[in-house]
Amino acid sequence: MASSSHHDSSAAQRFVLETIGFSDAEKSLLISTFRLTGRRPFHYVEAAAPQERTDIYLVNADNPLAMWQLNARAPSVHVPAVLIGRQQDALAWPLVTKPIHWMRLFEQLDLQMRLAINERARRCNANGAAGGTEWRGGISRRACDRHAPHRPLFEERRLQESVLVVDDSATVRAFMRSRLTPFQFDVDYAENGEKAIDMAQAKSYTCIFLDILMPGMDGYQVCKRIKSSSATRDAAVVMLSSRASAFDKFRGSWAGCDAYLGKPVGEDELLSTIARFLPSARDTAQALLARTG
Repeated sequence: MASSSHHDSSAAQRFVLETIGFSDAEKSLLISTFRLTGRRPFHYVEAAAPQERTDIYLVNADNPLAMWQLNARAPSVHVPAVLIGRQQDALAWPLVTKPIHWMRLFEQLDLQMRLAINERARRCNANGAAGGTEWRGGISRRACDRHAPHRPLFEERRLQESVLVVDDSATVRAFMRSRLTPFQFDVDYAENGEKAIDMAQAKSYTCIFLDILMPGMDGYQVCKRIKSSSATRDAAVVMLSSRASAFDKFRGSWAGCDAYLGKPVGEDELLSTIARFLPSARDTAQALLARTG
């Protein structure tokens, strides 16, 4: 099996993450945003089946019951934990403070899993030297896992989704480029509404980030045009504006936009918003609706 240092750059290493102690709304936000990690070297997913072993725990440190449940699961150097909360007391595992900064959380999860992989590999080597029995250190967390079915350690990354950023500000375009390209999005740019409409007609976009105040056609008009065309209406339109009054948001909703972000755009809000409109997120939502329908 390929090791973490010798694999196709188009593949992501997959880890099963268990969330503990979060509300349904918080868990939904966490899981949808973790879909973005499928574009990074380390990809975090929920267990696909009850028998799948957890690789890392993500725990609400402000919930005493959750901390008790974590202790009962006996996390270790081979199966670590990351905490989210407001507590600053001495804790056994690293804490990411609220409000959540997504990149800090991703980086902390990556760090803990790198340490765990190294420990698993060390155990693998020690066990092999002592007993001559193969130990799949990249996967196995317990001795009983030696005989568990193999699961893919790496998975192919999904095709890049295309994103269009429509803004006459070079600063905003540069900010969006710096935040989106690390997640392997194919990002295009337009400086005005007319060009944006032409580009959306010529290419399919998962998400269109649309400034409201632009020379010529404003964002509301562009949004109406995009949502009224059968060729472009499926693209999620996220309005960007320094105006954040209830009336401005109502105008955006009336124009057909799917979400509204105030300027300056926060990195965490940007990532959680775009995660909502990934095809995988929409597929999950449709599956849930089908179950309850």
